[in-house]
Amino acid sequence: MAAQFPEKMEKLVLCCAGVCLEEKDLEEGLFNVSDLNEALSILLPQTPERLRDLIKFSFAKPIGKWVPSFFLSDFIDVMCTDHLKEKRELLVAILEDRKLSNIPKITQSLLIIWGEEDKIFPLELGYRLKRHVGEEAKIVVIKNAGHAVNIEKSKDFMKHLKSFLFDSLTPHRPPSLLPLFDSLWS
Repeated sequence: MAAQFPEKMEKLVLCCAGVCLEEKDLEEGLFNVSDLNEALSILLPQTPERLRDLIKFSFAKPIGKWVPSFFLSDFIDVMCTDHLKEKRELLVAILEDRKLSNIPKITQSLLIIWGEEDKIFPLELGYRLKRHVGEEAKIVVIKNAGHAVNIEKSKDFMKHLKSFLFDSLTPHRPPSLLPLFDSLWS
């Protein structure tokens, strides 16, 4: 959207988003999985063990081993079974022939927030995105956080998000959402 409608978007925030992921990255060992099938089995878990793996990859300090299997099974039934075929096809299609040179450049201010210990999309992808966008991008790396940085380090995450979105408001844009934003995250 930022590339297609630049006049509609002043700023953009990306959090642990693997947009600079390339097809070759999986083969070259950037990830903790050996191939696409293993990645799919973790990202679209169908067993409590695989959901625990996803939790382990998502958090710097995993919580999944303390969650009972029956709860994980119920979660899978509710959240991970609908449209499974389409989700698999989408993940495969996202990787197919993916190259950094095909990713559009954006001109808006960009804040990249990344967990230092992200095991789903390694920090290298955040730095790659920063290099791709250039001077308009700022990267913030939050220590002791994984892919779920917004959950693990919510106060740090919100501090950076709030600073980026509200501290540098242009004079013609009133901070009308600031009280709502503060009340949601206080």
